[in-house]
Amino acid sequence: MGSIQDFASYLKDNGEELGEKLLVYSLGKVDVEIPQHMIEESRKNNGRFFKFFSDTLIVEEEESVEEKFLRWSRDNIEEQVSMMDKLSSLIRPYPDTRMYFSDLIGMICIQKELSTKDTLFVLNRLNFILDINMRESILLFEKYKNRINAESRKEILALSAPIVPIQPGVVVLPLVGKIDSARAEQLMTQTIPEISSMDLDCVIIDFSGIVTIDNEVAGHVFDITNVLKLLGIDVNVSGLRPELAQHIVLNGIHFDDIQTFSNVQQAIKNWEQLI
Repeated sequence: MGSIQDFASYLKDNGEELGEKLLVYSLGKVDVEIPQHMIEESRKNNGRFFKFFSDTLIVEEEESVEEKFLRWSRDNIEEQVSMMDKLSSLIRPYPDTRMYFSDLIGMICIQKELSTKDTLFVLNRLNFILDINMRESILLFEKYKNRINAESRKEILALSAPIVPIQPGVVVLPLVGKIDSARAEQLMTQTIPEISSMDLDCVIIDFSGIVTIDNEVAGHVFDITNVLKLLGIDVNVSGLRPELAQHIVLNGIHFDDIQTFSNVQQAIKNWEQLI
């Protein structure tokens, strides 16, 4: 009858060979192109994993095993996750790879004549580690995608309110799409400071591209006009459709002291007549 210690020693001594088998199988199940440097890194990590796994077989507490595995694997998981464009790409090969892994370890258990009890212990410990790996992969994938989405949104927000110079001292601030609280904040914290750094006499805020705007956000947008006035910049509004203007007035937002025009051309023409 074989022992856990002998089994663990076999895994440690044959880690590279077993890791290569796992790599060949795994590559056949992945539906994305893997760079060669990652394949080489996976080859090394697979070999290291079998040696790491052999060490966990002589540790009783699963909490200790989890802590050690997370320290050992986190960098590798992060690199793998960054290669996946969809969560399905990460999850799809997992059942087949897990089954292959279990069969491989199970066959070695039989070859080393482990008892049924020891075989169950080995397979349970393997599945415990694989479950941790999947959990952490999903969590890291979500963090990675959230970071990418946040960065993309920042870029979109920056492009959604461009400052368009028309003539010396005059710019147009075209508002396009749906104005939500995030865009209103971006206007206040980024666009307004940029405008204040320019030597401007007049800013034309154009609403013709606005799809929807709620009361709270409308208040923020018109707060921007007050900030610009405090900076000594004249503010004109163009493209304010009747239904949008009605919505703003009905919700108690007054802009009687702001000149409004049906389009940007009229606002520019009016400004040229004043200077």
